[in-house]
Amino acid sequence: QGSDIFFPNRGFGDRGAAAMSRDGYNIRERMANRFEVDQREALFGNRAPRRGGGGSSDAHAAGAREVLEQQNDKYIEDLEGKVNTLKDITRNIGQEVKSSNSLLDIMGFDFEKAGGLLKGTLNQLTVMMNNKSGSHMCKLIAFVVGLFLLLYVMSKIPSFGRGSSGGYQIADKGVADVLNMSASR
Repeated sequence: QGSDIFFPNRGFGDRGAAAMSRDGYNIRERMANRFEVDQREALFGNRAPRRGGGGSSDAHAAGAREVLEQQNDKYIEDLEGKVNTLKDITRNIGQEVKSSNSLLDIMGFDFEKAGGLLKGTLNQLTVMMNNKSGSHMCKLIAFVVGLFLLLYVMSKIPSFGRGSSGGYQIADKGVADVLNMSASR
């Protein structure tokens, strides 16, 4: 019956069953009932003064402890949910910061290129203004006039602009109708 129990000093033996339940102490029964005993009270003793009733006050205290433990469990679950939410928010903020930093790096590079182009243009304008000949002004005026002519010609071609066949006539007719209606009142 007890030969399956190993004792370090004696090895396997028949005394195992007797050792398990000596002097009315049964370890298996104690292990089965370990959750029914208030371990904290057994360890530290009852620090609260006992009131006259005894048994009812212990039941009340045990019920109060159970309610408090349930509340604590609920608060722990709520706290875990909030911690997980904060973790997700923090992760999203980290991703947003990384993408913003990469965007800022790209924009910084583009602004440096634009600054270099503007600096080169300003240097060329300074050289042009320091040049005393008037040929640069003639070239500038010819360019502006040529640009306006090109835009005028493109507006007359039907595939580029409204063309000369009715683009303005519809708008003019609509304005004329509105003016006639307001004049007739």
